[in-house]
Amino acid sequence: MNILFISKYCWPHIGGVEKHVREVGLRLRKKGHKVTIISEKDIKYPHIKYLGLLYIWHWLFKNRDLIARSDLVHVHDVFIWYLPFRFLYPKKVVYTTFHGWEGVWPIPFWNILQKKTANKLSNGTVAVGKYIEKYYGIKSDIVLCGAVDKVSNSKIKYKKKLDTIVYLGRLDKDTGIEEFRKWLKIYGKDFKVKYISNSKSPEKYLKTAEYCVPAGYLSYLEAKNFGCKILTFPNNPLKVDYWNEIKNKYSVSENGKKIPTWDDMVNIYLKLWGNTTVLVQ
Repeated sequence: MNILFISKYCWPHIGGVEKHVREVGLRLRKKGHKVTIISEKDIKYPHIKYLGLLYIWHWLFKNRDLIARSDLVHVHDVFIWYLPFRFLYPKKVVYTTFHGWEGVWPIPFWNILQKKTANKLSNGTVAVGKYIEKYYGIKSDIVLCGAVDKVSNSKIKYKKKLDTIVYLGRLDKDTGIEEFRKWLKIYGKDFKVKYISNSKSPEKYLKTAEYCVPAGYLSYLEAKNFGCKILTFPNNPLKVDYWNEIKNKYSVSENGKKIPTWDDMVNIYLKLWGNTTVLVQ
């Protein structure tokens, strides 16, 4: 298959969406599929309200052969980039993955409208988190929380440095970092804290840290995979649901589900695409 991914950012820009697109793309290529990724790196649009979007549409129109030649288009969050081409190529199958919320609380109506529009106009959608359906009023075909490279052998005992905390992920306010810092002032005087926000290989820190404060789902799963104790700091009702969902799904009890790998994730995508588009070989 000839697959076109559209994402705001792509690797080596570091982030959960970027890693998701990269890992899925790499494994699809190994299976013999052609994967093209369009991102800000290619379009280089001006970051000016409305003007930037018009520039994106103009660039995509000039390069519309990338859309025309693809067997399917899969958009990661930025469906509004593809919106005019949904009508220009009405028979082209298109899917959308909703990776999360935009970090603004309460959620602006415009953001909700964009997700509802994408959900309505897509042939199928994936939600990274059940909370998306609740807060945006949509219903996705698949709900997941992310993946890891490979599931760590539970028999391996990593040498943990007691009273160490790794904060893993973005340093933005919506992650709860300010609440974490307030907590440190009261309870964390004896802890050694390391902030990891721009590392392509956080594993070396997770293997030795006793605790991890994850910024998002991928950070949570990676820390969980290496046996870290998880601390979370929700700062609004959405984030309460956000963290409760993944904690309940991948609990420390024996009833907790196995953390999926990126190979599992690829199979989920292929199954979704295979239901409505060309046969997957």
